[in-house]
Amino acid sequence: MENNFTMDTQRQDKNIHIDMKGTFDGASAFALIHEIGDGIYDATNNIYVETKEISKVYPFGKAILDSNLPKKCRKCVHFSGAMADRIAPEGCAVENEGVHQGCHKCTGNCENCPCNRSG
Repeated sequence: MENNFTMDTQRQDKNIHIDMKGTFDGASAFALIHEIGDGIYDATNNIYVETKEISKVYPFGKAILDSNLPKKCRKCVHFSGAMADRIAPEGCAVENEGVHQGCHKCTGNCENCPCNRSG
């Protein structure tokens, strides 16, 4: 993990908010997986991961996250911010408007969707 990566985690009711800062690499991905899986996720909450202060994403970090984040929790994990689509594994929501705006559960393949990843 690069020295500049940090996470700030806050719980609001049943929801978890994780603000990431710095460089997202393989060690950062493992730290995020640990944070999500360390008793926080229980299938009744949502997890919001903010990426607006991520300065760089290494492909290896995304691959680690995609390979190790349990598929059963992905529908409850929402990524937002400038680097959201570069980090979010398949099955997680990507919200371009910010973490609290809208409830669109985008897969990146929605027709006419502003967050369509194929375009």
